[in-house]
Amino acid sequence: MDTAIRQRLDRTIRVRNLDLPSHHHHYIVLHHLYRWMEEVALPRAHGVLLDCGCGGRAYAPPFTPRVTRYIGADVAVAVDTQVDLLLEPNRPVPLPDASVDMVLANQTLEHVSDPVFYVAECHCLLKPGGSLVLTAPMQWRHHETPYDHHRFTRYGLEHHLGRPGFQIKDLRPCGGTFALIGQIWLNFLVRHGARPPWLVRGINRVFLWLDQRYPDKDETINWMCLAEKPSAPAPVISSA
Repeated sequence: MDTAIRQRLDRTIRVRNLDLPSHHHHYIVLHHLYRWMEEVALPRAHGVLLDCGCGGRAYAPPFTPRVTRYIGADVAVAVDTQVDLLLEPNRPVPLPDASVDMVLANQTLEHVSDPVFYVAECHCLLKPGGSLVLTAPMQWRHHETPYDHHRFTRYGLEHHLGRPGFQIKDLRPCGGTFALIGQIWLNFLVRHGARPPWLVRGINRVFLWLDQRYPDKDETINWMCLAEKPSAPAPVISSA
């Protein structure tokens, strides 16, 4: 199966920079995502960081200056990209247990056929007190098919993260109803070969404004989550 995945996904063109221009068709989703990263995830970054599903290493530029080591890992190698670890699907990451301080799992969980194993592996790799930064779609068109397996509600993510013992510190939607509508429209236009910059820029601006003016967070593009592996309890010292 790993050979099939690599044959299908190797040399895929992936996003390599989150700071996209306002005429890019992914500006709406990445506008919300990048702001959340800056506000919530980046301040927690330190030590060894594992980007587990690194794609085009789009998160390396903002995170690398804040950590002592950035490790990019994936099951396939995107175009013009290098990975530090080439992973086997649904197999342990070749790193020691409790060896990393932060795991990035961005737009990866939907492509994992066994999300229970993936989340448990992230928990295992983290040191006590370490952070998991996870984003996953609630509504998005099929992509990287046929390796596109899941969509998640906030309650599904809470369930998956709670099983190995993660404590959720921040969980919020990536935009609301109007952000979702605008992003769906843009994805449709790109799918059918129509994306003049003036039109894309106009849709981005109008629907981001509508999303702020009329918030409705039960419809969203993604969920963005910061979770923590609890620190080990203090040892009990006998008085004897």
